[in-house]
Amino acid sequence: MTDNIIKTRPAVVDDIPDLCRIEAECFSEPWSERGFTEFFAQSYSAAYVALHGDTVVGYAGMYITFGEGNVTNIAVSYRWRRLGAASRLIDSLARHEGVDRLLLEVRVSNLPAISLYKSRGFIIDGTRRDFYSNPREDALLMSLDTGLYRARSLAEPD
Repeated sequence: MTDNIIKTRPAVVDDIPDLCRIEAECFSEPWSERGFTEFFAQSYSAAYVALHGDTVVGYAGMYITFGEGNVTNIAVSYRWRRLGAASRLIDSLARHEGVDRLLLEVRVSNLPAISLYKSRGFIIDGTRRDFYSNPREDALLMSLDTGLYRARSLAEPD
């Protein structure tokens, strides 16, 4: 499966059933179909899906305000993890026009995600105590300067 190609594209309303499926698989408190519908209705929201062929295997979303992309979720179906989908989704968010900085929260226990974010250039800015429930847990606040990220990406060979 490692030779499969993962691509990304902007998410659309028709992707909502796939996003709900991935949410239910990945999160203890998943977004509902209504939550996604409301998300897509906002002019300041943006989302991308990761695809293997025509199959949606992951997604990432953000709200954009004043040049900052506040990441809502990055999720990849278990079967497709560690194959580059999350990295490609982060690339798509970081290259989104008008976004100078990405901000996100991540559970302090989610070491694979923290490692991924650090490998993509995110830095730890602080901690939000008791940010998560089910189970209750602190969140690390992380950010990425997308200008530096894009410059680094251009310097790396394909």
